[in-house]
Amino acid sequence: MKCKGKSKQKNKFGRLVEVTCNADLDGHDIFCHKCGEPTVALSGDLSAKLNIKQSWGEFKNNKAKFFPFSIFIVLTAFLLMGLAIYFSNNKYFLNNVLLLIVVPFVLIPFSFEEDFINNFLTIRKYFRNLKYYPKFFIFTLINILFFLFLKIICTGYFLGITIDPILHLVRLVLVIYWITIVLPAPILMIRKSMNPVKAIIVSYKAGNETRWQQFFLIVLIALINLLGAVLIGLGLLVTIPLSYIIIERYYLNMRDYKLFENK
Repeated sequence: MKCKGKSKQKNKFGRLVEVTCNADLDGHDIFCHKCGEPTVALSGDLSAKLNIKQSWGEFKNNKAKFFPFSIFIVLTAFLLMGLAIYFSNNKYFLNNVLLLIVVPFVLIPFSFEEDFINNFLTIRKYFRNLKYYPKFFIFTLINILFFLFLKIICTGYFLGITIDPILHLVRLVLVIYWITIVLPAPILMIRKSMNPVKAIIVSYKAGNETRWQQFFLIVLIALINLLGAVLIGLGLLVTIPLSYIIIERYYLNMRDYKLFENK
């Protein structure tokens, strides 16, 4: 495959003319190594929008097969997470202790065997993979400690000092940025047998060129689940398994582009 990037160069008469790069591209290049022109990757396989569209196209005709798992995960892990937030009554430390206990249950499906869309998410797999709870517990703890650090430096929490209000916005941006960074980490931990710290570091390095697409993916998944919640909550029976599928598909595409190699 040849790069179609254009650039201006001087010809033998000293005039600027437009020339085509024509550098040889590997099938997994995201940018041309010679001129820096983006390939079709970020608008194709690594596009957040396309990943969601393809995932929905494959999921919609099989969604009924996911309903037993959907009902189970919504009435257990996600219900526990909602109750933890509700009963902690804005008490920061209590809230985080409760989330530390229940969030790993939400992450357990990321330990299922590859290809969620065809290897359906099931209750049996969930109980079989509860053995990964400690690993997800440590991963959740790392995230909670990072968010605590942000809260301290951006709000003055614990320090008893006045902080510029603009730092509250900075904190929000950094929270979203962090979630974007760790998006593939829960799957990496299991499939690449990485500890949580290593998985986060590899995720950060691997997402260097796909960060914006991962950000869009997070935002779109949040909107999809918000819509599911608005529909009397019943929509979550569709949007939650779809979310797992979308995230795994993006991980697989990143893997196919060899973004996790040599990191």
